[in-house]
Amino acid sequence: MLQLIFLAILINGSAGYNFHLMDTSAYNRYPPGRSYYLLVVDGGTVYYSGISTESKNWLCRMLGYQSYYTQNTYSYSWQQNFPIRYTNLECAGSVVPQCRYQETANYYSSALYIYCNARSQYGDTSNFYLADRSGAHTQQDYGLLMYNGGTVSGKKFDQATADLICYIMGYKDAMSWMVGRKYFTDQKNLRIRITDLNCMTKDRAFPLCTYGTDAANSTHDEDVWLWCDKPNTNNLVCPPGHRKYSSNRCFECSAGTYSPDPTSSSSCSSCPTHSTSLAGSTFCSCNEGTYMNSAGNRCLTCPEKSTSKKGSTFCSCAAGTYLYTSGEEISCVQCPGGKVSKEGSTAPADCVDCPSGTAPINNGQACSCDEGYGWEWSNDGEEEIGYCKPCLANFYKSKINGTCAACPKLATSPPLSGECQCPSGMSWDGESCMNCQGTNNTAGGVCDCLAGSFWNEETSSCNNCPRNHFSGNFSTKCTKCPINTISISQSAECSPCSKGSSWQNYTCTQCEEEEEVGNGVVCIACPDGFPPLNNDTCSCDKGYGWEWSTNKEGSCKACPANFYKDKDQGTCVRCPHEATSLPLSQDCQCPSGLSWDGRGCVDCGSSNSTAGVCDCLPGTFKSEESGQCEPCPKNHFSGKFATVCMMCPVFTVSVPQSAECTSCPKGYSWENYTCTECPENHVGNGATCSVCPEGTSPSKDKTICQKSAVDSLSVGSLVLCVLIIIVVVGIIFVTWRERQARKVLEDIQLTYQAESSTLSGGGKVKGRRCMCPSCPCSEVPKPALPVRGKAVKQDDVYANHS
Repeated sequence: MLQLIFLAILINGSAGYNFHLMDTSAYNRYPPGRSYYLLVVDGGTVYYSGISTESKNWLCRMLGYQSYYTQNTYSYSWQQNFPIRYTNLECAGSVVPQCRYQETANYYSSALYIYCNARSQYGDTSNFYLADRSGAHTQQDYGLLMYNGGTVSGKKFDQATADLICYIMGYKDAMSWMVGRKYFTDQKNLRIRITDLNCMTKDRAFPLCTYGTDAANSTHDEDVWLWCDKPNTNNLVCPPGHRKYSSNRCFECSAGTYSPDPTSSSSCSSCPTHSTSLAGSTFCSCNEGTYMNSAGNRCLTCPEKSTSKKGSTFCSCAAGTYLYTSGEEISCVQCPGGKVSKEGSTAPADCVDCPSGTAPINNGQACSCDEGYGWEWSNDGEEEIGYCKPCLANFYKSKINGTCAACPKLATSPPLSGECQCPSGMSWDGESCMNCQGTNNTAGGVCDCLAGSFWNEETSSCNNCPRNHFSGNFSTKCTKCPINTISISQSAECSPCSKGSSWQNYTCTQCEEEEEVGNGVVCIACPDGFPPLNNDTCSCDKGYGWEWSTNKEGSCKACPANFYKDKDQGTCVRCPHEATSLPLSQDCQCPSGLSWDGRGCVDCGSSNSTAGVCDCLPGTFKSEESGQCEPCPKNHFSGKFATVCMMCPVFTVSVPQSAECTSCPKGYSWENYTCTECPENHVGNGATCSVCPEGTSPSKDKTICQKSAVDSLSVGSLVLCVLIIIVVVGIIFVTWRERQARKVLEDIQLTYQAESSTLSGGGKVKGRRCMCPSCPCSEVPKPALPVRGKAVKQDDVYANHS
């Protein structure tokens, strides 16, 4: 199997992916044989770290090879002509890959060398075959079991099935088999073709074996690895990364050992000092901080001020130094004073001067930038060696750092930050988030000190900052306040002197003269005719604003176009974006339909605007605060286009949003814009209430007083009253007479009970007794009982003498 090692480089970042290979002469685009090569695109290369295995498989396939095998990175002096231009390269896709990348300006010594598997002589449409880690056919007796270009899942795989499959592929039988993922990321790019394969005996044909094709419930952790025994072969040869265990079995090399080639040995070689390997390895990787020597048999420790990644063949010197080589011995040499260098510099010529306006910092590691801006190295060949680049969100750069650094886990930051923000309960210590719970739990107890105090190592306690000093949370010292500021003791920050005062030697003094103003730095006298507007601003004419031109000088400056200043303001203020003004203006002009409210343009709503003032309807007024037409309050009124509401005159009132005021109703009085009904025996004219004179009373609506009812009776009324009394008395008398007569008749009837009675002298009277007992009575008929209301006649009762 032919294998090649190359340095992969993008020719074009857009669709098309024009890759080519280049040898050390930088001319041969398609070098043959096994060697190291460079790929160049626009004069640059690809950074070796951060590329997925899938992307590297695509690189190899686009270069005309079977698949990716491994990678490395090397540093040759001629690579200085091909600096790294692309990083974070990612390619993915089913048929045509889609690639993306980021442009960068980096050193040349970390470019990607890629090791590709050559094209297989077998097609991918064969049935069972053994494959290497990429899925390509292998001519070895061991490997990943493949079927039609995909893996075989072995949930039900057993020894009998292994013997049968080896037999089908032309081998004697199976020496060993296992189920498990071995090549990890390479293996996951392959498709699972067969699941649950199981055969009872190798004497049966394959179609009688049971298997499935639905891989939905299968993973590559169940892929089958198979070792087959060649026919008539007595000497067992184990694959690379393995050792012979018995006459027919091979075991993987243990971690820390390796076997680079097929072998019949029963042991694996131990990794050299400063190197490690995983189980089943064919090589050892130098540990981080070491590098492989040129002979490839020793891992040497990187010199001071340099670093290396695991498996590196070189060391990268820190920024501010360059690599010096003497035989196999290397060292990092500090750049001369006043010069800086990139990380990974390899020659004295890499040490350069900082651009104008910047200076070397951190022992030549970078050039100085403001907080929130980090030093960024330019690409080789550009006029400037670098520039100050704004830090992105979740990056930071303090005053002492040179480049923007990523915030650690849990921390965040907005763009242009000098530090990162930590979650609640944690503190930023300049490099990471510290947990500040408990006592003295991090950084010597720094977290226990609040802002305005500092950690005193001598007393092992938090001490308060003195006057005119300040500190933030978790500080180890207090900082002197800047000039023109002061602080009290135990302060977290410093403050300028108050307006109307001056600063001198960390002391604030109030301005003493009546016509003086102060900006917290100095006190100055206002110009003649322009008294102070407040304690830090002198008054100016309309269209002119007060301005402190320096900390020690101030004057009235003409407001430029699109600025304004009215009489109540001290300084010129910019008009809002929709308004304009001429120079020396006291207000701004608003577009049609908008009104200037003194601070901005407001919508007039349904009203129009005239000369920038909303045309308000009667009963409303244009508010200076809102700029809108608002209703007049109670007991106020307005006409059209009003800017204020007028108070109702005396003896009148109004409801809210009134165009006019009205008097109180009659029968009411007015007092303090309130209508009150007049009390009893009073009349009112809408303004006041008055009492009615004696002998008079209020009318029903309490508008006039009138005579009483008794005095107004006529003589006829009196006569009528008398007649009514007489009639009533007559009726009573007649009724009484009738009752008396009836009583008499009832008495007569009671006496008429005996049929006869004896009179004196022997006479008899039939039917009635005589009314007078001494008189003789003659027989008379019995009288009828009189009817009520009928008069009793005289002859109804009489005496008859015989």
